[in-house]
Amino acid sequence: MITVTKPLSSPSPPLTQGVSMSDPKISLHPPKKILLGTDLSARGDRALDRAAQLARQWDAELLVVHALDRKAEHVSDLVDPLPSWRQSPSQELHIQKQIRRDLREEVAQLKIHIEEGDPAQVILDTAAREGCELIVLGMARDELFGRTLLGSTVEYLLRKSPVSVLVVKTRPNGSYQHVLVGTDFTEESRWGLEVAAHSFPSARLTLMHSFEMPYRALLSDSTLSHQFAAMERATIAEFVRDTALPEQVRARLQTTIEHGPPGLMLRRFVEEQHSDLTVIGAYGRGFLFHLFVGGNTPRIVDSVPGDILLVRAHREKAG
Repeated sequence: MITVTKPLSSPSPPLTQGVSMSDPKISLHPPKKILLGTDLSARGDRALDRAAQLARQWDAELLVVHALDRKAEHVSDLVDPLPSWRQSPSQELHIQKQIRRDLREEVAQLKIHIEEGDPAQVILDTAAREGCELIVLGMARDELFGRTLLGSTVEYLLRKSPVSVLVVKTRPNGSYQHVLVGTDFTEESRWGLEVAAHSFPSARLTLMHSFEMPYRALLSDSTLSHQFAAMERATIAEFVRDTALPEQVRARLQTTIEHGPPGLMLRRFVEEQHSDLTVIGAYGRGFLFHLFVGGNTPRIVDSVPGDILLVRAHREKAG
C-alpha cells in the first residue's frame, strides 16, 4: 500500500542555499525547442498531439522529424508501378501534408524536417543542429494482451540522447495534471525534480523515494522502526529543502517513501493515484537510469503506465 505524506511545512530557505544543481547560468525555463520524432504510424499520433500541446503550453517551437526509407519507396514502385502518363508524387510533400493534417490544433512555430537515413541518427543530428532541448517519441506498437514495445529507435535514443526524452504512451487529455518524480537522492534526480517543478508549475507534484530494504526483520522492534522512519523523513525533507523550487510548488509538494522495487512502487502509484507523467532525472552511470532502461530487472520505462520523461542532467553539474 502506498502512503503519501502531507506537503512539507518546514520553512523554505532562499534558493541560493543548499547543494542544488541549479546555477544562475543554467536556465530552468521549459524547453523552447521541441523535437518530435515520428514514423507516421497511428500510435505516433499520441506523441504528435502531446508534442503540439506542450509547444502551445510553453510557447515553444515544434520541429517534426521523419526519416525517409528510400528502399521501401523503391519496392512500393516496383509492386505498384505508376502509369506513363502520371508523374511520381513527391513523398516529402505528401508527408508534410499528412503531418499538418494530423495536427488537431495549430502550432504557432512549426517546422517539418524530412531526411533520408537511420531514424535515430537523423533525430540526434537534427536535435544537435537545431538546439532542441526535448525529444518526444511514441511507443512502437502493442503486443498481445496490451504490452507495449519501445522499438529499437526509442531504445537507442533513451540511452544516447544528450537531451531529455519524453516517451508518450497515452492519448493526451489536456496538460499534465499529476506529475510523479522518482528520486535516489543523487544530484541527477534533484535536477529532475527542479525541471519538473519549473516545467509543470500548476500540476500536482509528488516526490517518491523507493528502495528494497534489506534485513527488514531487524526493524520488527517498534522503537527501532520508528527511529528508522524518522531518519527517512528527515532525509527526504533535507533533499527537498536543498532543491531550487518555486515557492508555490514547494508549498504543495507531497513526498512518499516506499519499501520495494522502484519500478513496482512507481507503477502502483501511477495506477492508484492516477499520475499522468513520471519523471526520472538520471545519467547513464546512475542507479535510476539502470533501472529505467537496462539490466535484468523489469525496467521502469516498460512497467510504469502513462508517459515517462527522462531528464538529462547537465553533466558538469552531475559530476
